[in-house]
Amino acid sequence: MGLEFLARVRKTSTWLGGVVALMAATYASPLRGLAFGAGVLWSLVNLQLVERIVVTLLGPDRGTPAGLRRLGLALTGMALLFASGAALLSLMSPVALLAGFTLPLVVIVAKAATLLLLDSRAWRGLVRHRFRAALAALVLAIGAWFALGALTSAGGAPSSPAAERSAAASAAGSEAHGAAVGEAASPEAPETSEKEEGFTNIIALVAGANPHAAWAHFLEHYEVLIFSLFIALLLLLVAFLASRSPQRIPSGFQNGVEMVVEGLSNFIVSILGPEQGPRFVPFLGTLFVYILAMNLFGLVPFMHSPTASLNVTVALALTVFVYVQFIGFKELGPIGWLDHMLGNPRDVIGWILSPLMLPIHIMGELAKPISLSCRLFGNIFGEDMLLVAFASLGVTMLPFKQIPFGIPLHAVFFPLALLGSVLQALVFTVLSSIYILLMLPHEHHDEHAAEAGAQHAH
Repeated sequence: MGLEFLARVRKTSTWLGGVVALMAATYASPLRGLAFGAGVLWSLVNLQLVERIVVTLLGPDRGTPAGLRRLGLALTGMALLFASGAALLSLMSPVALLAGFTLPLVVIVAKAATLLLLDSRAWRGLVRHRFRAALAALVLAIGAWFALGALTSAGGAPSSPAAERSAAASAAGSEAHGAAVGEAASPEAPETSEKEEGFTNIIALVAGANPHAAWAHFLEHYEVLIFSLFIALLLLLVAFLASRSPQRIPSGFQNGVEMVVEGLSNFIVSILGPEQGPRFVPFLGTLFVYILAMNLFGLVPFMHSPTASLNVTVALALTVFVYVQFIGFKELGPIGWLDHMLGNPRDVIGWILSPLMLPIHIMGELAKPISLSCRLFGNIFGEDMLLVAFASLGVTMLPFKQIPFGIPLHAVFFPLALLGSVLQALVFTVLSSIYILLMLPHEHHDEHAAEAGAQHAH
């Protein structure tokens, strides 16, 4: 029973410590969040080593060579833990480390108090009647609400009038100094560009923790490119793991990947036909999986959707455009490509209209990448802004301005975001397939004409 209790304490402390550390990193500072998480990990390892020592000393293996070896390893780990704790205290915030270290201890006390409460006669009498239990829960919620309000009001209480006057004076001095610096600098000095704020991602946290580091500015500048390359590496890893040791009768992970590949292959072949379709499956299938992964990546906490940036969507659309034109030149030849741009004139009316059809077809080809990129960017960016707007609304619905959490209204739109991400990847892939199909030689028209002529002859 005791070991099970400690296992539940470790699980609860891990989840709670991770959530609090992320909140501290987002709303306080990344270093404080990291220090709090390190304190929680330090305390959990300490509890694990203490448990190992007590079990070894009181268990059936005490005095045996195996028990002595485990005891020695636990004591060595305890010494290393104290040494690492001293190093952490010198490198990080002691207050944040102490708060993280005490979190598992608070969880132990809370769980012990909960067990005592659940076994008490008063609790059994309270939960025996549903209306009495509901009233108690309502009173507890109202009390917690006003307690949080009192805490945040105390934390955000205005300072004295003298402090307010000194703050105003310092702000005025800062503004005057900034104006003087701005006048001394060139007119193009302000380089801050206004951009839409989304959810905080890991690169923004790292850059915020190191505002003066050159590598942090590099990461922040190439944020979208880094996320795109990271997703590509993840997909490469998935493909490698699925094909590392293929089985004749697949199961598990290999079976799932093969189902995805087979479904994409059948879908693309149904658009391009059984003769031309298979050779375009690698390009179009990779395009769909890559775009879908980038669309969904923004739903992962502290990550970002690269397709919410025009830089990525334009690059994808230009890749499709160049590939389609390459297919046209390869399959039709330069003369055939020009004939396709002229509208395939075969009679007098066609040749008369060909000077008009040429610019229309060229403008249509140039409009295709614009349509592909803007559609994908607009939908994914709109989904992200919708989630951000409703997450902000859920926070501002609480009257306590300093509370970093609120009602998760944005969770309602997660199914919509999932559906939209899949649909946008599918639309991009289908349109790319159609563009390739339109550029291929139209042999089926000649076959249909020959069949019609044979039927007419009979």
